[in-house]
Amino acid sequence: MSVAKTILSQIKTIAPTAMWAWGANSLVDTKGGLQFKVGGLAKFKGHVHVKLDEANDLYDIEFFKVRKSEVKVTNAFKGIYADELVDIIDSIVQ
Repeated sequence: MSVAKTILSQIKTIAPTAMWAWGANSLVDTKGGLQFKVGGLAKFKGHVHVKLDEANDLYDIEFFKVRKSEVKVTNAFKGIYADELVDIIDSIVQ
């Protein structure tokens, strides 16, 4: 199973409707992670990238926006356990 599928499975296991609530779309399997856009009625509209830190078996999360081909990271979290993914993403997105 790819890392992206594992991340998506973990998010859906913790909160089955979270991706829907965040208005998540455009899911991309990145090397070692999962990236998606969030929007809709969410307070944060942009991109979320969840990456596996293989050395520590933890996740890093970046929230960023793309404007005129310029990427601006608005929030970043490192060393996140799988069971914290939904709470952290939810705290920024909703």
